[in-house]
Amino acid sequence: MATTFIDYKNDKGFYISESFIKLTMYYIYLELQKPQYTFLSKQEILDDLSDKINGLRNGYIVLGWDDVLSNPSEEQTMIQVLQNVKTSLQNKGADIPVSELISIPTQDDTLKYMLDKKPFPTAELIRVIDALTQMLEGTWNSDNYDMNLNWRYFE
Repeated sequence: MATTFIDYKNDKGFYISESFIKLTMYYIYLELQKPQYTFLSKQEILDDLSDKINGLRNGYIVLGWDDVLSNPSEEQTMIQVLQNVKTSLQNKGADIPVSELISIPTQDDTLKYMLDKKPFPTAELIRVIDALTQMLEGTWNSDNYDMNLNWRYFE
């Protein structure tokens, strides 16, 4: 699996498989679509997430929020989005079932192939959500962390 570096402000971030960050972005995308969230560039954020989920940015997946979150209030709103994603993932139980994974609408054949055989542990996606939250809060300190999620397609 290809790896990408996800960062936000001051080059603080983590390395992660492109497929895993796309899966995380899918759940962020679902939450962000809800009307209670207001951003000046909301449609741009949604379009960017959609493009990544669909594989249109393979080989160059970045967070991009430092360009579209226009002020501290929008950062706080995005933190709320992430907290709600985390709650949603926790409510799914220990694993996201294969039936849900294969129903994710994507044009990315690599992502489809990866998700079609076994459940994905919610705790691993929550680790990513927690890291993204810390990045927005300014408490993430690493510039070289390997977000090695505990899930393998072949085991």
